[in-house]
Formats: sequence, structure tokens, C-alpha cells
Amino acid sequence: MSTMTISNSSSIARPAPAARPAAVSRPAAPAVQSAGSLSKVAAFFKRLGTAYERSEAARKEAYLAEAVDLYDLEYRMQRLDRESAQTAAWIKSF
Repeated sequence: MSTMTISNSSSIARPAPAARPAAVSRPAAPAVQSAGSLSKVAAFFKRLGTAYERSEAARKEAYLAEAVDLYDLEYRMQRLDRESAQTAAWIKSF
């Protein structure tokens, strides 16, 4: 049986570590930028939803204002109620 001896002498020349370039200024962390972008997107959709709700309310009011008598007004109100119930059922199915 033979024994193997390992020496600690380093005969292999290692390259000198490369010099690091000067510190480069970096933009803010992406997480911070993402949070800002997400809040902007959320604000956009909130404004979009508010604008839609206002236009929808104006459309319904104009539709009801076209009624010629009380019976027509009652019919139109019931029709709008049915439409909103159908929309709610459609959304709920998701």
C-alpha cells in the first residue's frame, strides 16, 4: 500500500485579482419603481372606473327622461333593473 503526500506549497501561479471599476451610480431598486408604477396603474383604472360609472349614470338618466308618461317611466325603470340583474348574474358566473 502506498501513501500519498500532499504539500501545502503553492507552485501554481494565480492571476492577480482584477481591479474593480469605480462605483457606478445605479437607479433606484426595481421594487421601488414597481410600487410607483403599480400605484399609477391603479390610479388610472380607478379614474377609468369612475368615468365609466358617471357615463353609465348619465345614460340611464337620459333614457328615463325620455319617458312620455308614468307607465312608460315605470316600464323603463323595470327594464333597467332587469338589465342590471342580468349583468350581475353574468359577472357572478365567473
